[in-house]
This record gives sequence, structure tokens and C-alpha cells, in this order.
Amino acid sequence: MKYLQYIGISIGVVLVLLIAVGFISRRGILPGSTDLQQEIPANNTFEPQTNSGGSVNVTVLPKNLSDAGTWDFDVTFSTHSVELSEDVTQISALVGDDGREYAPISWDGDPPGGHHREGILKFEPIVPTPRSITLKIRKIDGVDERSFRWQMP
Repeated sequence: MKYLQYIGISIGVVLVLLIAVGFISRRGILPGSTDLQQEIPANNTFEPQTNSGGSVNVTVLPKNLSDAGTWDFDVTFSTHSVELSEDVTQISALVGDDGREYAPISWDGDPPGGHHREGILKFEPIVPTPRSITLKIRKIDGVDERSFRWQMP
């Protein structure tokens, strides 16, 4: 009978420890966690933004701003009157709240040309995560600069 009591107590202690470790790890208090890098939810909590300047509409939606992998922005260019021949990686920059600019690492989308282009503009994550980010797209159809700004969660 005492043997069963010891087993029951042991199982209870193990369950309490597992629950405590799970709670602590979700709160980021375990060794190796850092207060400098806030965790950004993988699900999209951002709203799309559109800039209509000249005869080109540009719509941008952050798709993935987690600290793992790349920061991805869904970008759409639309017009009925000018040729969209720009290299998107050369005319774009991501800006942190400290004013520092970061060049994109790739454009995974439609090639130059045509009146409608869409793709994913990718950046390395900014570490530590800024409080806000601004995506700047320059020199399209006579518009010097288009800015798209989001507050980070």
C-alpha cells in the first residue's frame, strides 16, 4: 500500500515540475532568453497599406516578421499607364526606429516589365526588434519616396 502512495506522490511531483517548466519557458525566463529581442507573433497582426502616387498604386502587407528566418513583405504594384521596370531590391529599404536603413536580400516575384507586379520582398530580421518599422520604396513614376510604417507588436 505504501508503495502505491510513493508512486502517486512521484507522479504528482513530476506533473507539477512539467507545468512549472512549461510556464517559465513561455514567459521567457529560462537561461538563454533575452530581453533585448521581443518575440513577434508568427501570425499576421499587420494591416496592408496602399500608396497611390503618380499613376502607380503600391500596396504592402508584412507577412512574416518573426525572429526566425526572413522578414517578408507582400508588395503589389499596379498601373495602367507606365512600365514597371524597376529592380525592386534597388529601390526599397527597411528602416528601424533608429533611422538605420537595411537593404532587402531578395525579391521573389514578377520580373521587371508590365503594368502589374506582385511578389515578396525579403529582409534579414532587425535585431534587437525595433518599436516600429518603415518600408521605403523610391523613384516610381515620379514619386521620390513612398513610406509604409507599422508599429511592432
